[in-house]
Parts: sequence; C-alpha cells; structure tokens
Amino acid sequence: MNEAKYRAVERRLWETVNLEPSEHFVRLPRIGTQVRIQEVGDGPPALFIHGGPNSGSTWAPLLEHLEGLRCLLLDRPGTGLSEPTRLQADGFVGFASTLGADTLDALGIDRAHVVASSLGGYCALWSASATPERFDRMVQMSCPALLPDQQLPRFMKAIMLPGVRKIIAALPPNRKASESILRQIGHGASIDAGILPEAHGDWYDALHRYTDTMRNDFDLIHMLGRAFGKGDDVVLGSEILAKVPTPTHFIWGADDGFGAQRVADWTVAAMPNATLEMKPNAGHLPWLDDPRGVALATKSFLEIAE
Repeated sequence: MNEAKYRAVERRLWETVNLEPSEHFVRLPRIGTQVRIQEVGDGPPALFIHGGPNSGSTWAPLLEHLEGLRCLLLDRPGTGLSEPTRLQADGFVGFASTLGADTLDALGIDRAHVVASSLGGYCALWSASATPERFDRMVQMSCPALLPDQQLPRFMKAIMLPGVRKIIAALPPNRKASESILRQIGHGASIDAGILPEAHGDWYDALHRYTDTMRNDFDLIHMLGRAFGKGDDVVLGSEILAKVPTPTHFIWGADDGFGAQRVADWTVAAMPNATLEMKPNAGHLPWLDDPRGVALATKSFLEIAE
C-alpha cells in the first residue's frame, strides 16, 4: 500500500470532472470494519456500492453529471482505502445482506437511495431483501454478480484457477491487460471510439499498483466463483429477487459481457417492482460509455429535479 501515491492519482481523476469529494472513515457497527466514504453533492442521500475489483472513485465520470444528490461513495471492505474483512463463502450472504444498512447506520442515515454495480449490485439486492425499509429507490448498473445463468468473461474464469489469481494480482499494472478486460466485459466499442476517460484508466492502474484492492478482491472473486460453480447458497436466485420490494431501475449495457438481453429480461421479470433500460454500445460499467445519458436516466428514476 502506498496511500500517498494512490491519493495523488485519484485526486487528478476528480479534478478532471471538476469535483472535490469530502471524506469520512467510519466503522461498520455489525461487520466491524473501518471503511472509507467519499461524499459529493447535496440533496437526498444515495449510497453507491461498486463492483470488483474496483473502488468508490470509479463513479467519478458519472458524478460529473449527477447534480441534486448527496452521493456517498463506499470503498467496499478490502478495496481502495477501506480495511479488509475476513469473509468465507458460507458467510458472504450475511455480509451482503448487512452491508447496506450497516453503512447507513455508520453514517447516521435512516433511509437512502442506492446505486450499485456488479458485486455491489449483488450486495444491494441482498440488503434490500433483508432491510427494505432502509432504501427508497435503487438503480442497478447492468448485470449483478452471481445470477444463476450469467456468463463469465475469460479473465474471471482465469481467476478461478488454483494459483492463477495470485499471479495475476501480483503483475504490475498494464494498460493493454486492462483494455483486454474492458473489452471482455463489453466496452470494446467505446475503446475503439476513444470514449473511455484516460484519467479513469490512470486511476484504475494506480488502484492496482498502490492499494491492496486487486489482491483482496481477486481472493474474494475466486472464493465466490468456486462456491457459485458448486451451486451453493451464494447464487442470487429468483426467490431472493422476488423479495426485493424496492423500486429498481436497471440501466443495462447491451454488450455486457456477464449477460445481455436474455439475462436482463429474466432478472427484471423475477422482481416485483423493477424496470429495464438497455443501453446500446455499452458494457458492464455503462456510465463509462455514456456518463451523461446514464446520469440523466438515474436522476429521472430517482425523481431528482433538473
């Protein structure tokens, strides 16, 4: 960990979108881990939960266009500048079910919107099923993790192989490798068009180089992937989705490498109060492909006035 070097690159990312987040370190009362929260904007609170391997600053391109919200960007335990926590596959559902309400309790917030992506989307859905009274509305960015019929990109399959994840996590950041991963999860069109922000790529390399995010999240992904392959209880099945009453809007990249239209339709049909918006020429992180369009769709669903 080299916090000073990481912060310097992260600061440059925020400068490119003309934002300067404030920062809180809070201890999650039930999970027991100290986490970092960055805060941007004013208005109704919205908790942002990222996927993996990633951290809270991944939302910066979106937040440039997302006025009218008090955006609370969690560095999930073990990522960014948050402490790690010891997790086992048989306890991960409990962690996911607790994470949303635990973070709001640590911040002293009774109720909030939630915006989530990938593994963060998984945690948000479990949290909303367990404590629906804590969430007003939810925006899900593309395919949540661990759906029963989702696909796994090549790099994700490689992480599942014994020993491989440690080798991959130990390799120095490589823009070519990062581009390959982005193509595998559906961002090829934006790469070819030169749309993806250069500062975001620099920040992601720094996240890999200067923090323990990759090692921690690769271990977590490896553990969950093995459990998922065995059909264990970590799967986000239709019976859990049916228990999420929170009004939910999916902004789903049509090129999402984890599952496109068919998986999107199944997911939304399983939920009692969900809607779907397919984004053409967008991948697993659709706000990178079209930050302004995704921000407008998010504000519209969360009923944030222009």
